[in-house]
Amino acid sequence: MQTFLTGVINLFNIGPDKVQFGVVQYSHWVELEFELGKYNTAGDLVKVIENIRQIGGNTNTGAALSYMRPLFAKARSQRARRVPCHLIVLTDGQSHDSVKEPADILRKDQVIVYAIGVKDANETQLHEIAGAKNRAYFVHNFDSLKVIKSEVVREICSEEACKDMKADIIFLVDSSGSIGDENYVKMKRFMKELVDRSNISTQQVQIGVVQFSDVPREEFQLNQYSTKRDIVSAIDRMSLINQNTQTGKALKFVAEYFQSPKGARPNVKKILILITDGEAQDAVKEPATALRQEGIIIYSVGVFKANRTQLEEIAGKPELVFYVENFDILKEIENEIFFGICSPYEICRRIEHLDVVFVIDGSGSTEFSLEL
Repeated sequence: MQTFLTGVINLFNIGPDKVQFGVVQYSHWVELEFELGKYNTAGDLVKVIENIRQIGGNTNTGAALSYMRPLFAKARSQRARRVPCHLIVLTDGQSHDSVKEPADILRKDQVIVYAIGVKDANETQLHEIAGAKNRAYFVHNFDSLKVIKSEVVREICSEEACKDMKADIIFLVDSSGSIGDENYVKMKRFMKELVDRSNISTQQVQIGVVQFSDVPREEFQLNQYSTKRDIVSAIDRMSLINQNTQTGKALKFVAEYFQSPKGARPNVKKILILITDGEAQDAVKEPATALRQEGIIIYSVGVFKANRTQLEEIAGKPELVFYVENFDILKEIENEIFFGICSPYEICRRIEHLDVVFVIDGSGSTEFSLEL
């Protein structure tokens, strides 16, 4: 647990007018280890975290959440301006008191809450604490915290990186017969979830959709809809073409949709997200290369029988290729694609103002995990 805390801290620029961290430990009572702004270098923070000792007792997470409201209020009063506030809760047991109400109150105060559960943590309570599935995490042991560290940091940084993101994004989706009605619905759900996480407007993120089978078909251009509701409704109205898979033809077709006559904007990041479950029956390398040469970033998402070599030819970079065994797993790569679009790691070190508090479970159930 200590390694997780210090690992997160080391990814930010610490300082009184930059990023500040605090730590609260709790069981059936709450102990303030140090408040926001008390330590202003990463080295000092790491030293004090290494000296934290477990307090023991029962698990009252709700009381710990209630304790946080005045702590954030005090920190805000000491800042020259309002800064984003993040709360990271780590627990390995079920809370003996209610967590939903105090977590809701914090969110109303504009505190973004993350819940990380280990071993015997109650997953329902984790979701109540976080208030959103993408901010709730569960691992089976404390060693696995290092695996999700990057996910949590990406989520924190993306709140800053993605809120001002400007991008023209086009989904190019396989609508061939191999998809089938059930998977087609899952693919549309995946698109809608990415839309829901974007700030849709003519000034920030624009979305367009083209689907393809033996022929490509425009669903809507980048500047056709400027609200999430309209885009989601348009995706819901899409119907399966149900023929063979001509991906190369679709890549050639979609090129013009990144031009101004089709709603694209100059000097804005341009992104193509290809989703396919089969092997293209035509060449994909040449049209994909032409798109990339125009500065278009291509994400290749392959499902089940998709051809990995073709996915790499399309994306041009292995880190932009995603392969999942079935359409149900699309949800698992949503974060990676979204965060990649926002480039949050580039932002982490440049974030100038942020308040982050760790609330760590020090109850008896945690055993000696604070010593890890």
